[in-house]
Amino acid sequence: MASPRVTAYAPLYDEFDYVIDDYDGELPADLHGTLYRNGPGKLDAGGQQLGHLFDGDGMLSMFTFADGRLHYRNRYVATKHYRKSLASKGAPYRALGTMRPGGILRNALRFPANVANTGVVTHAGKLLALWEGGPPTEVDPDTLGTIGIHRFGGKLKWLGAFSAHPKWDPATGEMFNFGMAMLPVPKLICYRVDRAGTLHRLGQLKLPAPMFNHDVGLTARHMVFVIPPLMFPPAKMLAAGLGMRNFIDAIDYEASRGTMVALVPRDGGKTLVRHTDPTLHLHLANAYEDRGDTVVELADYDASWEDLNGQLSSVQTLAQSGTMPYGGHLTRMRITPSGSVTSERLTESYGEFPTFNLTRTGSPQRYTYLSANTGAGAYPNAVARIDNSTGTQLTYALPPGRFSPGGSDTTCR
Repeated sequence: MASPRVTAYAPLYDEFDYVIDDYDGELPADLHGTLYRNGPGKLDAGGQQLGHLFDGDGMLSMFTFADGRLHYRNRYVATKHYRKSLASKGAPYRALGTMRPGGILRNALRFPANVANTGVVTHAGKLLALWEGGPPTEVDPDTLGTIGIHRFGGKLKWLGAFSAHPKWDPATGEMFNFGMAMLPVPKLICYRVDRAGTLHRLGQLKLPAPMFNHDVGLTARHMVFVIPPLMFPPAKMLAAGLGMRNFIDAIDYEASRGTMVALVPRDGGKTLVRHTDPTLHLHLANAYEDRGDTVVELADYDASWEDLNGQLSSVQTLAQSGTMPYGGHLTRMRITPSGSVTSERLTESYGEFPTFNLTRTGSPQRYTYLSANTGAGAYPNAVARIDNSTGTQLTYALPPGRFSPGGSDTTCR
C-alpha cells in the first residue's frame, strides 16, 4: 500500500471547475480574492516517467473567495511540451532531469523544455506562469486558459530566462527579477518591470564561472544575490549539451569556492561582490537595510547537494521518511558597507520556502514563516513562525480546521 505521503504527490490528469461546498464551519465573510498556485501536476509525459520533480508540466490552481463561497479551478499550462506529450510516446522534449527516448541523437544540442511549472505571479493586469530557464507564459486570470509566451514586447531575447521568484517594491509597485545566461559568458541579467508592465534592463552581474542561482532579494537600493557554489563544470555541461547525460546531474557543489554575495544597485551604480563561507540554499526570505548594513535571510541546508538532488528525483524519494531533514536552517546574513559578511543561524529546526508579509519587502519584518516538519523526514507537515523581535519560534502542525485572520488583523507583521 502506498504511503499517504506518496499519494499526496499522485498525478492529477483532469481539469476541474466547481464550487467547494463540503467543509465544516463558515468561510470568513471578509475573505475576498483569488489565490493562484503553480507546480508540476504530473511526473510523466507521453507515458514515460520523468526523472525529476522539476520536469513535470505546470498545472495552475485558482481558489476564488467571494461572498462566503469558494470556487476552485485547475488548468494545465498548455506549453509546447504539454501539448505534444498528450499524443507522444515518451517525453517529447528533453527536460532538466529527463532524457528523450532514442539516445544521444535525440537529445544532443537540445535545451530543456519550458514547462512553466515553478511560479505564478500577477503584474500589470497579466497572470504569468514562470520557469526560470525561459520566458514567462501568459495565462488568462479568469479561465486559466493559456495565451502564450510573454517576452515583454520582444525585450526578452533568445532563451529569455526570467526567474521564478521575482520581488516587488511595495512603495513603487515595480517588479524586480533576473535571468541566468551562460553564453557567451556566464552572467545574471537584472530586470525591472514597471507598474505598466514594461521591462527595463538594469544591467548584469558577471559570474566567475557557470553557476546556478534560483532566487533574489530586494532592498530599497539593491537587488541582493546570495549564490551558492552550485557549479556547471565545463566537461559535464559539454556532455549534457551533447546528449550524453541530463542537465540537473551536471551540477556540482564546490564548497571551496564559497558563496558569492552581490549587491546590484537599482540605480545602475557599482556592484559590490564578496565571497563568504559556503552555503547550500535555494530560497531567500526578506532583505533590507539596517544602519548601513544589508541584511538577507535564507534557508541554509545541512544536507549535501547530492542528497538534495537525489531526494527530488522521484515521488518515492520525495515522500520517504528517511533521515534527511526537510529544508534548512533559517539564517540571517549581514553585509557591511566595507564588504565584510557575517552569518547568524536563527533556528536549529529545519524549514523551507521562507516567506513573510510581502508589504514589508525591503523593510525589517517581525515574523518569518517557513514550511516545516515536526518529525523525521524530508517532507513538510507544519508551518513555523519565527518572531524576529524575540527570537522565539512557534510551530503549528495543522489539525482538522484552519484559521484565517480577519481583514483588520495585524498579527502578520
